[in-house]
Amino acid sequence: MRPLKSPHILRTFLCVLFLAVLGRVSVLAVSGPPIRTGLWFTQKIPENEGDLSSFAKAVSTNSYLTGVCLNIGWGRVEQESGKLDFSAIDKTVEVLRRVGLKYQLNLKPGVDTPAYAFKEGAQSFETQVTNPDRPTFGQTVVIPVPWDPIYQRNFSRVIAQLGKRYAADPLCVSAVLTCANFNSSEMHLPKTPADRAKWKAMGDYQAKLLDVYKKYTDEWAKAFPKQAISLHVSQVLDLPSTFNEQVIDYGLSKYPDRLTIQNDTLTGREEDTGRINYDLVQKYQDRLHHGFQSDGAFSRGGERMGSMEMAALNVVHAKGEYWELWHDDGLSAEISAAVARTWKEARQLGYEAYKKKLVGEGHYRERADDHYRGKGRRKPKRPNGKEFTNVRE
Repeated sequence: MRPLKSPHILRTFLCVLFLAVLGRVSVLAVSGPPIRTGLWFTQKIPENEGDLSSFAKAVSTNSYLTGVCLNIGWGRVEQESGKLDFSAIDKTVEVLRRVGLKYQLNLKPGVDTPAYAFKEGAQSFETQVTNPDRPTFGQTVVIPVPWDPIYQRNFSRVIAQLGKRYAADPLCVSAVLTCANFNSSEMHLPKTPADRAKWKAMGDYQAKLLDVYKKYTDEWAKAFPKQAISLHVSQVLDLPSTFNEQVIDYGLSKYPDRLTIQNDTLTGREEDTGRINYDLVQKYQDRLHHGFQSDGAFSRGGERMGSMEMAALNVVHAKGEYWELWHDDGLSAEISAAVARTWKEARQLGYEAYKKKLVGEGHYRERADDHYRGKGRRKPKRPNGKEFTNVRE
């Protein structure tokens, strides 16, 4: 290469290089203000008038909440093919409209896929519920194979109809990116040794799942064009975190101002760094929107969830934009107030200063201080030999 002898050429070269760097920085920066902020809580769509009344009373007296994450199984919305019933969602949304609270919609397939889809020929995957924290523990369940065309045709239709009904509501600010799920909205799929053998027999499931996530990233984004599209990250089968990154990078390339990744296993038992879903949030924290959901309820004694102070430290360390509380904590104005105060102090001090404060007060918890194992469950090992706790499915 010939040296750049001309000052004009050199200035031009440096200018182009500078602009290229600026362009790179713009790609790495979060695009636009956060769509979701503050305290939220998870809420199953009430099944009867009594539950709806209790929900309405709670949200109208808790001034610390910004919004509510509304969860409903697909089978409850569409028991028969093409016969959609949004009445339960409508009643719940009307409560939120009266008090002016924002909401997120979470339509869950997986075990909540209606029976008609399988009767129409959707390929099923039979497995057992292995999470002892679930009421269905030990039961045999079926989920659809995520790339099955009959499943996709029906689920895509419902997503489109859900968007037509709620996307124009200014209080509807987010939708969960569901598509390949098991018991929850996280990216989990059944992964016992027997389960993995069945997935392996189906061919290159990594490539097939990546296509599924690309398809439904676009479909949810199209159905909800002004909303955040929230991906609840977790390990998928035995795939490395690079699979999650491929999914995230696709959404980030197309919807940089709306794609949101969420860690559903926020704890206050220790620093969460080292867990796949927390590390993914850390890696992308300056490039896309993100938030957290508590791993447990403070109102249930705190063994599973840990301390508010350590949980707030984890949120601040990853620059979390919002924090979803479990249902019981969100219904309690007292607990919500305590979380809000703790989180505010942590934000004001910043990660390093707040950590120093907790250490000085004896409230900081090392990894060795975390003795929680759940119901009869041992912690599996992370790839680096350390314990890993993201096994809630």
